[in-house]
Amino acid sequence: MDTIGAGDSTVSDGSAERRAIGRTLQAIAMRMRDSDVYQIIAAGLRDLLHASTVAVGLTPDPGGPMDFVAVAGADPREIVGLRVAADDTLSVTALRVGRPAVFEPDPHSPMRSGAICPIVSVSGVRGAIYAVDKEGGIQFSDEDLAVMSVFAQAAGLVVECAQARRELTEKQRELAVLYETTRTVTSSLNIQAVLDSVLDAICHHIPVQAAVVYLLNDERTHLFIAADRGLTDDEREVQLAADTGIAARVLNDGEAVLLTDSDTAGDGDILAADHRQRSAMVAPIRSASGTMGLLTVGSAAPGAYGQDELRLLTTVAAQAGIAMDNASLFEDATRRAEAASALYSISQRIGSTLDIAEALDYVADNSVALLQVDKFAAMLMDHRDGLLRPQAMRGLDQTSFARITPRSGEGIAGWVYAWTAPTAVADVAADARDKLCPIHQEGIASCMCVPMASGDNILGVLLAMSSRRRLFTVAELELLYTIANQAAAAVVNAQTYTRAHARAQAMRRYFRRLAAALGATVDRAHILQLLADVALDVMEADRCNVYGLDDQTLRLQAQSRLTGTGAPDAEINVGTGLTGWVAARGRALVVPTLADDPRTREHAWGGRESLASYLGLPLKAGRRTTGVLELMTREPRVFAAEEVRLLTQFITRARIGERLQEDRST
Repeated sequence: MDTIGAGDSTVSDGSAERRAIGRTLQAIAMRMRDSDVYQIIAAGLRDLLHASTVAVGLTPDPGGPMDFVAVAGADPREIVGLRVAADDTLSVTALRVGRPAVFEPDPHSPMRSGAICPIVSVSGVRGAIYAVDKEGGIQFSDEDLAVMSVFAQAAGLVVECAQARRELTEKQRELAVLYETTRTVTSSLNIQAVLDSVLDAICHHIPVQAAVVYLLNDERTHLFIAADRGLTDDEREVQLAADTGIAARVLNDGEAVLLTDSDTAGDGDILAADHRQRSAMVAPIRSASGTMGLLTVGSAAPGAYGQDELRLLTTVAAQAGIAMDNASLFEDATRRAEAASALYSISQRIGSTLDIAEALDYVADNSVALLQVDKFAAMLMDHRDGLLRPQAMRGLDQTSFARITPRSGEGIAGWVYAWTAPTAVADVAADARDKLCPIHQEGIASCMCVPMASGDNILGVLLAMSSRRRLFTVAELELLYTIANQAAAAVVNAQTYTRAHARAQAMRRYFRRLAAALGATVDRAHILQLLADVALDVMEADRCNVYGLDDQTLRLQAQSRLTGTGAPDAEINVGTGLTGWVAARGRALVVPTLADDPRTREHAWGGRESLASYLGLPLKAGRRTTGVLELMTREPRVFAAEEVRLLTQFITRARIGERLQEDRST
């Protein structure tokens, strides 16, 4: 120290201290490396204190081990980098009370004198400055301790600056992640793109061995892997129960957790990896609508993550939840618009065709596009042998899948047909119903199956299938069910047309033969009976009656009926009941549901027989009604316009009405 002689006393003028502290503050202001600043402090104090050695030690946590970061004096390389427990140093008392002190050396130690001054920051004691062996073998004075305190404060400032820089760096990293996450995550309205962006941002800024996004299924019972980094194909098939372990804890509490080596050993499945993870973090993915899933990262290194990383993961997970919610709303609105448009298109297209194969092909193409599946089959029941047979297939080996023909109740398709209940199967191979008629052998991992029904008539089933494991949603199941209803209506229309067309062809053949027979006979009774028999057969009815008009009374001339049906009215007045209505108005009458028509009560058979539908045709000579031909069925039926036209045309050309008039005149 610079001194001025004054008798026997030594007085410091403070210039050396000012120069030393000035160098220290200048080093701090120039943002020199912390280790260099600590070395300047140690060297300056050694000169000021005339000590043999001055060392600077730091502890990461108050009460933790002491790391020596700078030494000026003897053997610095043996001391710098040395780590010792604070309780094992001579500084333990000074560190506990936080004040500088002179300590007595160990009698067995070559050290003659020593002093310590704690380095204090806002978080507590963060280290100490040690001075050893003052020149001349004298003890350190209070003035020496005061000088050490000034430099200890400077060292504390370095500690605070270092902590501020670390916090600033962490904030900058956090802001960079948030900016990148916000920019990439919110720039997409596709959920899968959002999840991929989240994982990319996390993996770029946090060291990970595996990163996984789990989402809750519709029933909220399990978590499935929606996106990942670092997993194998087998590990991607893992599902977690949502009501047990770490998953349940995070989902229920809504708080992120930091897992240590012992934690991951007890709940390693949260990382969906076979290799053991020694550090992990789990954060909930939440939005305004609730918790959607989990974001997890793991590392094989112990203690890889701290509270800073956990806070960062929590923030990214929150951003992901908001973005996913927005993407989900957008995708739902888009899907609804596309579905509405597609359903309208399907309705128009299949409603305009009477070809079953064409209708089902259009249904198959649109179902694959709408539901984003890679396999599809429409199956119709063949009532001749009671087997469901594939009619329209997509993404399947048609030869192989055509051999899959379940009966009612067999396999997934047969079960849906038998119970008329839609079903979604995430794992087809594990489903017990698949064993009776397996379809997983066709490369099918997951499927949806819905019945095609028109009223109480079950026509078949629609199968939407995926070659990869997939959890189908309730909305997707409802969409396929709507398509199935439209397909069923188209199939019924096509089948009705096919039957009507075939019946019309058959009627033409019958009527040609009947015309030849009528031309070869002159017996009126025989002609009318032949007409009743042929009309019953061709029209597939249960009763056929032919009445002749005599004044205002209709009298039965011929009848043909299946076994078990009762006798018709022998006569009935014009204007009474159904028969009288046809005669009075001279127009055809079709009644699909007899039970709803009050005119049925006028007939003797009304209410006694289970007759469902009625067709009445006037028999005419010119414009004059001379009789009535009527047909009745036990099963509900709508007589096709083409059938009525052909039957009317034949009656007219065969001159049945004229024959009745001639017979009455005779």
